[in-house]
Amino acid sequence: MAHRPSTIDRLPAEIREAIGRLRDHGKTLDEILDHLRSLEIEVSRSALGRHVQSMEKVGERLRRSRAVSEALVRQLGDAPESQTARLNVEIMHSLIFDLLSLGEGEDEQAVAIQALLRDPKALAMISEAVERLTKASRHNADFIEQVEKRAAARAKTHAAKAMDAVAKEKGISPDTLAAIKAGIFGVKVA
Repeated sequence: MAHRPSTIDRLPAEIREAIGRLRDHGKTLDEILDHLRSLEIEVSRSALGRHVQSMEKVGERLRRSRAVSEALVRQLGDAPESQTARLNVEIMHSLIFDLLSLGEGEDEQAVAIQALLRDPKALAMISEAVERLTKASRHNADFIEQVEKRAAARAKTHAAKAMDAVAKEKGISPDTLAAIKAGIFGVKVA
């Protein structure tokens, strides 16, 4: 069975945006209805109520996603490449979860999502998205490992050079220096 767009969904985009702006400014349903009537647009209070409720659900999901994203950025520290990749993975996880959980219920949106989930092409696309998400996660983990190895190698090289300079300044023997380096860097002394 085909899903018909709601009365509000059939309105021009600028009218729907105006409804959103009015609601954002704290206007009640009745105030929004009065405004629409002044523009000679007739919609039922219940249709407007369903639309506003749907907008609020979407807004809540966006606020939740934004909060998750901000929390992730704080946790990830100063690795911009890693942040972006990990954020994308988390956002995709969240979107797929939201899609599946939105399909519960009997409102228009849930019915539309249930129909989408019965579509073999849609399911294939969701499966492909999950597969790509898994690959992206593995790729990101490999990337982080490579970056950490390069950083550790640079740190060891820098530390070894600093140790050589201090050892020379303090008159430490090459054998003692080699033993210290072996103890610190985990390298066997020859």
